[in-house]
Amino acid sequence: MVEEPKIEPASPGARLAARNTYRILIMDSKENTDLLKLACKEAGHSVVAAQTIEEAFAFLDGEDHADVIICAAYLEDESLFEFLRRVRIDPIHKHSMFMTLALAAGPAGSKVNLSTERAGRLLGADVFVSMPTFDACVLIAEIKKLLPGVPVLEQERRDEEKREC
Repeated sequence: MVEEPKIEPASPGARLAARNTYRILIMDSKENTDLLKLACKEAGHSVVAAQTIEEAFAFLDGEDHADVIICAAYLEDESLFEFLRRVRIDPIHKHSMFMTLALAAGPAGSKVNLSTERAGRLLGADVFVSMPTFDACVLIAEIKKLLPGVPVLEQERRDEEKREC
């Protein structure tokens, strides 16, 4: 029997915040997601982490929605491009903002950053951010540029209220 992947909010036992809170899905290694979650939580966002495409879609295919999806440019056993392709063909998530993030890419990664950025943009990534050294302020500034005026789930709630009137 195959065990279903478990997606947990930023901390064990925590629940995702209210609909009027921005929700961010981060797909990266465990070490990097911990670092990114902390920065995003301190900025007041609700955060879900995934290490695989299946974990990411276990969240995305549920009741929740991501306002911004942040995916590592260089995944160990997964493909950024496959993940981005699947997000963009999904009618529910195709309009979610998508950030490709290259953290400490190293010498090899630095040489392919431009190619990765171009390929990501062709597949629908909204922004490519390269951070040889992690900077929480830069990350949050880049995320703010991508956030919609109102969190997606809050907008859906408002639209529903209008339809009921």
